[in-house]
Amino acid sequence: MSLTLIGWLLLALLAGGALALLQRRLRESSSREAQELDPPPAAAPPQLAPEVFQARIQELIDAGQTIKAIKLYREQHGVDLKEAKDSVEALMAERHPFGREPSGAVEGDADIEQALRDDQLIEAVKLYRDRYGVGLKEAKDACDAMRRRLRG
Repeated sequence: MSLTLIGWLLLALLAGGALALLQRRLRESSSREAQELDPPPAAAPPQLAPEVFQARIQELIDAGQTIKAIKLYREQHGVDLKEAKDSVEALMAERHPFGREPSGAVEGDADIEQALRDDQLIEAVKLYRDRYGVGLKEAKDACDAMRRRLRG
């Protein structure tokens, strides 16, 4: 090989390397710009205590803010739109969600607290769900909070 050919090959390699480096830097800067334009992901809203949730959703229903009530229900329970809408509509019709009225007179949570004192968590959750017409997760969370408060 002649010295001229080796020089041209070396020049071509250097030019190719410089172009690759330039292209890489352009890609990195454009991805940084895209990241700056994207808003940060929204944090999940904190779960409300059952009593606070029930009061807040009732306020929204009374104020005629059905869409906000449905949104709050979805955030609290993590359910799909149809289930949240059906539940809020049931509350609006002064029925309990999940299609049932609480059995017996609602006279406080003495029986639920007694079941928790007797270490009958499943029974307490059943009583809570029946009384307040809420889902399993909300009932379990409420009973766990009650149990912590009782053990104080």
